[in-house]
Amino acid sequence: MKTRLLIWALIGAGLILGYANLFYAAGGGNPLKVPQEYKTIQAAIDASHSGDNIILVASGTYKENIKLKEGVILQGAGAAVTTIDGDGEGNVVEGATGSVIEGFTITNSGKIGRSGDIMDVGISAKYSPMTIANCRIVGNNAGISTYFSPSTIVNNIIAGNKAFGINILYSDSQVKNNLIYDNGSYGIYNSYSGPEIVNNTITENLEGIYSFVSRVVVKNNIIARNKNAGIHWIEAPDNQGGVEPVLSYNLVWDNKRDYVNVSPGNGDISEDPRFLSMGKLEARLQESSPAIDKGDEDGNYNDPDGSRADMGAYGGPLAQKTLLASPEEVSYASLEILYKAVKDRGGYLAQSWGVRAKSGKVLFAGKCGPCHGPQGKGDGPYSLSEGIRPRDLSMGALLSIRTDEFLFGIIKNGGASVGFSEVMPPFGVSMSDEEIKNVVQYVRSEICNCQYIKDSGDIELKE
Repeated sequence: MKTRLLIWALIGAGLILGYANLFYAAGGGNPLKVPQEYKTIQAAIDASHSGDNIILVASGTYKENIKLKEGVILQGAGAAVTTIDGDGEGNVVEGATGSVIEGFTITNSGKIGRSGDIMDVGISAKYSPMTIANCRIVGNNAGISTYFSPSTIVNNIIAGNKAFGINILYSDSQVKNNLIYDNGSYGIYNSYSGPEIVNNTITENLEGIYSFVSRVVVKNNIIARNKNAGIHWIEAPDNQGGVEPVLSYNLVWDNKRDYVNVSPGNGDISEDPRFLSMGKLEARLQESSPAIDKGDEDGNYNDPDGSRADMGAYGGPLAQKTLLASPEEVSYASLEILYKAVKDRGGYLAQSWGVRAKSGKVLFAGKCGPCHGPQGKGDGPYSLSEGIRPRDLSMGALLSIRTDEFLFGIIKNGGASVGFSEVMPPFGVSMSDEEIKNVVQYVRSEICNCQYIKDSGDIELKE
């Protein structure tokens, strides 16, 4: 973004005044205050009235795991000075429908899980569409998970989380103006969803955007220097009916593979984005950056000063002068967001993607391949991140003494259900029984090329 200090000052003042008016109209005239009135954040949440309170949290570190209440707005004094520390247990924050959290550092979740809604995360939106803004979400098992929760995730730094940066499952979420950096597996993982991923900077993760049975809008992003792939669609092009990528105006550069099963979209470029500095996790652009004024030409995507959108986290209409502005500077609490009350979960599932049972090959590639590898040899891109190598499923001698029922059970219920490692997650929450059976048959026919043999001799198994 060019030097626009005077313009930015005027725009910033307008935003602040506008948001302040909406803020107090939403019921914030008498906010609850932590720790002045309530010693803990959860105590203030418990005392609040659903949909009718704002909770203001002063600077400091709060060691607690919190559960939001419907419609409540939780505002820290800014992510640089206000921290919620989960102390290594469970989810740090659990959302609620229509709730807002902004202005915090969220860190130190538990360490359990790698799939679906069965994993510890910094912020969990489970059946609870919400807004997550101006937060720094770092040092968790996974950063954010939206599960049946079409949420708005805007202007956050999501970095250094062990697994996913953002996990989107059955959620048509809006992901805009975030820096998603150096997460252990996927910057953004989409499954059975139709999110919009616009004006983000996604860099130095294992993979940038990984999409499985999802039709995703990917626009105006910078996706650079991810270790395995930049944009990865699990379905091959001839199997993408209904889940085709919708790519345009992205800078995709210097990933190990820039595109997997997708092609550059209209306006996509491949050049060094010329970050000014990543040392402070700002991802600002030099004035000579090829990403400046190269976003979508549609005026709806313009920068706040009216010029053509820049690519990356500092471009587009929601862009700010700095990531992690405090709520006093700019609040997203009153953005017009369409919250879908997920009351009929089965209906939502059917309307989205879940009734479409997929072939075992596609399911294996999307669900199992990241750990077990494309040929099932235990060498997937995420295989050694836990220090435990996944089972080599190509070993016919091993799988021939496992019944189909046993394989079905371990896929559905996870490794811990049969005394194996909990690193093998349960997939029953994200795959139907029919789909799991398809995976078992695919493993039999294409991976190990073996069937169950009752008397196959004594084989030493080390799980």
